[in-house]
Amino acid sequence: MGPEVLTVLMFSMFFILLALGIPLAWTTGSLGLIFAYLLWGSDAMSIVVLRIWDVMGSFSMIAIPLFVFMGNMLQKSGIAHDLFRAIQVWVGSLRGGIAAATIILCTILAAMIGTVGADVTITGLIALPFMFERGYNRHMALGSIVAGGALGVLVPPSIMFIVYGVTVGESIGKLFMGGVGPGLLFGGLYIAYILTKCYFDPTAGPAAPKEERSVPIGRKVAMIRSLTLPLLLILGVMGSIFGGIATPGEAAGVGALGAVVCAWVRKRLNWKNLAESLFETGKTVGLILWIVFGAMVFIATYTLGGGAGFVQNALISMPLNPWLVLILIQLILLFLGMVLDIIGITVLLAPIFVPVITQLGFDPLWFGVMFNLNLQVAYLSPPFGYSIFYLKAVAPPDVTMSDLYRSVMPYMGLQLVGIILCMIFPQIILWLPNLMIK
Repeated sequence: MGPEVLTVLMFSMFFILLALGIPLAWTTGSLGLIFAYLLWGSDAMSIVVLRIWDVMGSFSMIAIPLFVFMGNMLQKSGIAHDLFRAIQVWVGSLRGGIAAATIILCTILAAMIGTVGADVTITGLIALPFMFERGYNRHMALGSIVAGGALGVLVPPSIMFIVYGVTVGESIGKLFMGGVGPGLLFGGLYIAYILTKCYFDPTAGPAAPKEERSVPIGRKVAMIRSLTLPLLLILGVMGSIFGGIATPGEAAGVGALGAVVCAWVRKRLNWKNLAESLFETGKTVGLILWIVFGAMVFIATYTLGGGAGFVQNALISMPLNPWLVLILIQLILLFLGMVLDIIGITVLLAPIFVPVITQLGFDPLWFGVMFNLNLQVAYLSPPFGYSIFYLKAVAPPDVTMSDLYRSVMPYMGLQLVGIILCMIFPQIILWLPNLMIK
C-alpha cells in the first residue's frame, strides 16, 4: 500500500468514524491497529506497546496529573473568589472594569491551573452572576469569560505545552517561557477592546455602583493580600522552571504540594475536598491519556507506512514562499480546531508539521507556540468550541448557544490579530526564552 493510498484511506475513515460519533481516542487507536495489521501482520502489534511505553516513560508526563491536581486543589480552596474581589475593587470603577477584572482573573487562574475547562468554569460561576447583576450586556459578560478562559492554552503551566513538548521533543520549559509574551498580549488586547467598547457604549459594561466604588484605600490595599498566596505559588513553580532549578515535572510536584498548603492556610483542607480533587484529577488525566495513546498509535502507523513523509515532501516541494506554506499549515490547524479535540490535533499533526517548519528555516520553538496560538482559537470557534460549552454548563438557563456564539466573535477577531502580530514580530514569543537562556 503506497503512502498516497494510505493517506486517503486512513484520514477518510478517520473523519467518517468521527461523523458517526465514535470518540476520538477509539477512532485513532482502532484505525492505527487495523492499518498496522493490514500493513505488517500480527507483528505490528508491538507498535502499540512501544508507542504507549514511550509516552508513559517520559518523565515530563508526570507534570500533567500534578498540575491538574494543583488546579483542582486551588479551586477547592476558594481562592478564586477572593482574587476576583481584590481585582474588582481596583478596576470596577471603570466602564467595563468588571469584565476587565474577569480577564485578569482568568490570566492569574491560568497561571495556577493550566487547564481551560477549570478556568472557564470557575470564572463563570464567580464573575457571570456579578456582571449580570450590575447590568452588563449579555454578550460582553459571556465573551470576556469564554475568551479569558482560553488563555489557559498559552499561560504556563499550560497542559497543551506539555503535550506538545512530549510529542515533538521540544523543551517544555522553553515553551512555557514562549507562552508568556503571547498570553500577556492576548490578555491586553481583550482588556483594550473591553474598555474601548464600554467607553463608547456605557450600556455594554457600566461602571460599578457608587457604593462599591467608595471603598477606602486602606481596605483596597488590605484586599491585595489575597493575591499573596497564589502569586507566591506561581513564582515558585514558574520561577523554578525558568531559572533552571527544576524540571516541569519537579516544579509540578512543588505546585501540587503548594496547593495543598494554600487549602490548609485557608482552612479548606479536609478529606472531602482532597478526595474530590483526586477524583477530578483522575477523570481529566484519564481523558487526556486515552486521547494521547490513540493518537500515538495512529501517527506511528501512518509514519512507518510512509504517510508522514509523503505529506512533508508535498508541503516542502510546493512552489510557494515558506511564509505561504506556514499560513497554509495554520489554516489547516484553524479548520481542524473547529471540529476536533486539540490534544488529538497536537499528537496527530505536530510530528508531521515540525520537520517541515524546521526545513523551511523557521524556529521550532516559535512554531510550537504559534501552533498553540492557532489551537487557542479552536476553544472559541463555533460550533464545537470547548470554552463555549464549559460556560454553557454553568450559565443561567436563559443563556442560549446563540448568545454564546455571538459573544465570542469579537474575541476571535482579536485572536487572529494577535497571531498576525506574533508572526510579524517573533520576539513577542522568543524574547523571554532568549533572555532566560542567556
